[in-house]
Amino acid sequence: MTTGETIEDLIGYAREQGAVGYPVDEVRLCVCAGCGSRVFSLCGDLSRQTIRRDCRGCESTHFIADSSARSRDDDVTLMGCDCGSDDFNLAVGFALDERRESIRALAVSSRCVGCGRLGYWDDRLVHDGGTALLDLA
Repeated sequence: MTTGETIEDLIGYAREQGAVGYPVDEVRLCVCAGCGSRVFSLCGDLSRQTIRRDCRGCESTHFIADSSARSRDDDVTLMGCDCGSDDFNLAVGFALDERRESIRALAVSSRCVGCGRLGYWDDRLVHDGGTALLDLA
């Protein structure tokens, strides 16, 4: 089990894991746009590559990297750590093309607030190009 004490540990872990076999060029920490919190519950349907973060500060919800297009709210499941906590810091790692003009792939990683366990939830190729998803972590 890999653990981390800080958010910087999560950033390093996200870089180490890569995204669909590509090296991660950019890591974006998830921060609530409403209240600035960095603690979230995580819900998803990994078979549909849908991941939603729910802010523990203000309860706002956000689908990571525009995964709402593949979502049906009744199919998302609360995810948790083996320690029993479901509070996480989250990061999205992005693999960019050679010119850094387009995203090739992305991956979602977490750090459990309860025990510090670092985890890797999902990754996927990105086929629609551009870099707009960088701002949708």
